[in-house]
Amino acid sequence: MCVVPVSMLDPDIDVPLERIYVPPSIKALKRGQDVIHGGSEMDKSSTMESDVNCYKELLHRDGNPVNTIYIQGDPGCGKTTFSTKLVLDWCNAHSENDASTKKKRTVTTRGKASNRTGFSDLDTLRDYKFLFFVSLRDYSGTMCNVSQMVVEAIQSNKLPWDDSVWEHKCIVLTDAADEWYHPDLSYPPPRDYTCRCGKDQIMPLYLQRNNITNIITARPWKLANRRMSDSLTRMFQISGVANYETLARNVINVLAEKNGISQKATQSKCNDFFEKLKNNNMRNLMTIPAICVQLVHQFYVGRLMEDSLCSIYINMLDMHIAKGLHKLQIEDFDTETICVKEIKHIFETGKNEYMSANGSLIRSACALAFKTLTDSSKESSLVFAKNTITNHMTETQLGYLLQTGIITQKKSLALSPQKNIPYMFVHKTIQEFLASMHIAINQTGIEDIMSAIQSAYSDGESILDIGQLFIFTCGMCGPVAERMSKHMMDVITSDMESKLLSISDHEMDLFFTPYLAQRILLGGFIERLANKQPCLQLTLTHIVLDAFTIPTSKEIDALNTLIDMNISNITSMDAFFFYNYQQKSNRVQKIISQSRESLSYLQLRDLGESDLQFDLQGLKLKSLSCKGGTVLSNLDCTYMRSCSIVPTPLSERRILQSMSFTGKNITHLILSWFESIDLLCAALPTLTSLHTLILYWTNLAVTLLYYLPESIRKVVYRASDVSAQDVKSMVEWSKSRYACVRFELLDCRLTANESDTCNWMKQQDGIDITQCESVPSIFGDHYRISWSTILSK
Repeated sequence: MCVVPVSMLDPDIDVPLERIYVPPSIKALKRGQDVIHGGSEMDKSSTMESDVNCYKELLHRDGNPVNTIYIQGDPGCGKTTFSTKLVLDWCNAHSENDASTKKKRTVTTRGKASNRTGFSDLDTLRDYKFLFFVSLRDYSGTMCNVSQMVVEAIQSNKLPWDDSVWEHKCIVLTDAADEWYHPDLSYPPPRDYTCRCGKDQIMPLYLQRNNITNIITARPWKLANRRMSDSLTRMFQISGVANYETLARNVINVLAEKNGISQKATQSKCNDFFEKLKNNNMRNLMTIPAICVQLVHQFYVGRLMEDSLCSIYINMLDMHIAKGLHKLQIEDFDTETICVKEIKHIFETGKNEYMSANGSLIRSACALAFKTLTDSSKESSLVFAKNTITNHMTETQLGYLLQTGIITQKKSLALSPQKNIPYMFVHKTIQEFLASMHIAINQTGIEDIMSAIQSAYSDGESILDIGQLFIFTCGMCGPVAERMSKHMMDVITSDMESKLLSISDHEMDLFFTPYLAQRILLGGFIERLANKQPCLQLTLTHIVLDAFTIPTSKEIDALNTLIDMNISNITSMDAFFFYNYQQKSNRVQKIISQSRESLSYLQLRDLGESDLQFDLQGLKLKSLSCKGGTVLSNLDCTYMRSCSIVPTPLSERRILQSMSFTGKNITHLILSWFESIDLLCAALPTLTSLHTLILYWTNLAVTLLYYLPESIRKVVYRASDVSAQDVKSMVEWSKSRYACVRFELLDCRLTANESDTCNWMKQQDGIDITQCESVPSIFGDHYRISWSTILSK
C-alpha cells in the first residue's frame, strides 16, 4: 500500500514506491582513533569510507547490533525515501505473504556479492519485532521525547498501547532531525507533558536500551557537533542514488505508461534525455534524487533543461502553478506581473509564463517562506499555523497555493491538539528557494533582510542551516550572498573561539564545521556561474584542503578562486597531504605566509610522512594540530591554547623548546610518540595553564605525572601499556592533589588482572570510579578505566 508521488511537480501521479525506487549510495564514515580538542586524530584508514549495500551492514558492527545510527545527507539526496523504503521492507519481512519467499531470500541475500539490488536482506529486518517511524517535522515545537511521540501517535489512532513493547527488539526511525526544534517552554505546556531538558536542546530525547536501535536522519549541519562517543554509535553518509540512470528510466516509464506511450517511444525518450544530459554537462546534478526526478519530469513535458538550480526550481514552481490552474479550470490567479530587474535573468531562463502572470501570489508565498525560515524561535520555521500564513496572504491565496501543491496541509500527530500546526511547504528546498526569491525581489530592504538572517542564524549550531538558502541567493542576489558569506564566516570564527576558550570535559573537532561551510560556499559559487551572475566577492576565511571527499573540477576551480580572493585574511586552515606533496606544501606555505596576521587555527596532516617543512614565522596561532611527517620551524606558542602534535625527530626538539619558553597559555595538549622525554619533562612544569593532557602510546605514564603543573585537571592515556602498579601510582598521585583531577585510561593494555585492579580501586577512599571494563579487539583485550578524585570538605 506504500505509494509515492513520481515527483513534487505532480503529486497526483503516484505509484508503488518499488516502481521507481533505486537503492541509495550510502557510505559508513569511519571514526579515527579519537576526536580531540583541536582536530581529529586519524590514521590512514580513518579518512576512508566503505560502501554499505545491505541492512545488516547498516544495523550491525562486527556482528553486534548498533544502538544509535545517524544518516546524514544534503537536501534532496534521498534520506526520507530511504526511510520509507526501510519501513516498507520491514512490513514485507513480517508479512504473511512473505513467508513463502523466506527460504529464497535466505539463499540470495547472505553475502554482499549476491545482493545485486542493494538492501534486499529482509531476513535482517525480520529480527526486529517492532518498527516505529516518526517524521520529526510533525512534532517540531511541540514535543521533545521520541517515545512519547510514538505512544501519542498510536493512541491517537485508537490502538492499544503497552509499555512492554519497549522490552522487545525495536527500530525507532526518526526522519529529518534538522526540521525539529525544541518546544518553547515559555508557553504553558499541556497537562500531561513532561520535559527534563532546556529549550536549547538540539536533538529529541531517545530511549537508550540495548534492544532498541535508534536511526536518525538529518542534514549534515545538525550532526556537525554531535559526539560519537562509543562503539554502539555509527555515522553514515547518504549521497544520492547508486545509479541515477535507472531512476531516470523508472520515472520516464511511469510517465509514459500514464500517457499510453509505446515501449519503443519510451526508449527513444530515455535516449533523448541522456543525450541532452550529456550535452548540457549536468550529470553532477543527477545523483541528487529530488533534482534528478525534477529534471526528468521537466524534460518529459517539454521544459528547458538548465544546469542552474535556480532555473530548475523556477520551472518547478511554474509547473506547480500550471497544475493548480488546470485543477480549477481558470486562466490565472491574479493579473499582477512580476517585473523585477534584479532577477530578470532568472525569469528569462526556461518557461515561467505562469509565475510571471501570477506575481502577487508568488510574492506572498516568498514573503511567507522568508518569514518562517527566519523565525527567531524556530518553532514555526517549517510547520506553521494558519494565522502565520494569513499575515502574508489572503485566505483565497492560501487556497490557491494549496491547489498548486506549493503549500500542503498535513494532519499533525502533535501531543497538544490546540497547538496543531498543519501547514508546510511541500519540500524544504521549495521553501528555501522562495525565501531566496523574496531576498532578490526586496533588495531595497537589504538591511532588514540581513538583520532577520543574522538573528535567526547566529551561532555554530544553526549557521550551517543557512546553506541551501545561501546557494539559491548566490544565483539571484549577489550583494546579499556576499554579506551572508561574511556572516557565516564570522559566526564560525566566534564558534571556534568559544570552543577553544571553554574548559570542557569532552573533546571536540574544531575543523568539521568549517569543512561543511566550505562545501556550502563552493556550491554557491558554482550556482553563481551557472546563472551567469557577475563575479561574487564571497568571504571564505576557513579553508579545508583535500579532505574527506574527492572534489569535482568545478569545486577545485571554485576553491582556488575563493582562496585567492581571501588569501591575506585566512583564519583557519586544515590541510591534508595525500599526493602531490611538494606542490600542495608550496600552496599551504604561500597561504601561511600571506595570512600571518589572521591565521589562528592550523591543522596539518601529512599522511605520507614525507617530511614536509613549514615556516611558521610570525604566526600567532591559537590552535595547532600537526600529524605525520611535517617539520615545523619558528613556532611561537605565546597565543596558543590548544596543541596536538605527532612530531618528527627533526621538529620534536624545536617544539618542546618553544613550549618551554612561550607555552604558558596552553590549556589542552595532545602528544604522541615523543622520544625526547627529558625535554618533555622540562617543558611540562612551564605550562602553567595546562588543564588537559592527552598522551598516546607512552610507556612512561607515571614518570610524566610528577612534572605536571598545578593547573592540571584531566589526564588521559590512550593506547599505552599500563601495569597494575602504574594504576596504583596514578591513583595515589591524584589523591595527593589539592584539586579534583580526572583520569582516563582508554584502549590501554593492562599488564595485570583487570578485576584485581578494579577491586583494589573500589577499596580506595577519595576517588570516584566511573568506568572499569575490558573492550575486546583483534589485538587482544584493551581496557577503559576512568576515575576522578573526591576532595574532602
